Amino acid sequence: MTDAVQSRAYARALFGAARATGTVDAMRTDLANVLGAIADSPELRRWIARRPPAAPPRRVADARRFFSGRASSPALRCLLEQMAVWNHLYLIPDVARRFEAAAREMEGRYGVQVLSAAPIEGPAEATLRHRLSAAVPSGSIEIDLRSDPRLLAGLTVRIEDRLIDASLAGRLARLRQSLANPGRAAAAAASA
Repeated sequence: MTDAVQSRAYARALFGAARATGTVDAMRTDLANVLGAIADSPELRRWIARRPPAAPPRRVADARRFFSGRASSPALRCLLEQMAVWNHLYLIPDVARRFEAAAREMEGRYGVQVLSAAPIEGPAEATLRHRLSAAVPSGSIEIDLRSDPRLLAGLTVRIEDRLIDASLAGRLARLRQSLANPGRAAAAAASA
């Protein structure tokens, strides 16, 4: 299983538990506390990155010690222990991001990040905002507009977990990938 698939599964399980118990906001706080503990502790970051990892019982005991007092939710404590067993604690930031996206979606708010090769302003920004509002289910959107000249031209749009890459840099990367794997590209073209 890839890291993205694994962190999505962890986040869904955690969000489901929080939603079922009406503790979504408390879980947000707990996740922020855990992320804060990681950010504030070089020892904790080293422990999460340790290779080879300690045996699972030791990892669980260490997780309990490191996160004691920071995760009041039994569901989060259980998840952290499971993540420790499988040596997946490095996924915590992604799990927290996905949890927050699910919570915003439940509230009818959607986070949209737009990265463009050049700044988008004026009428172009208004048109983009209008089109993005039409692209998400009913609710409000929070748009984060940024520019990065490394895209060369075009833009990328991330709506929660979906990425739309309409940049020249993205097209060049996909072309480079298809040239590096010609058999794969031919198979994809044949199945289309």
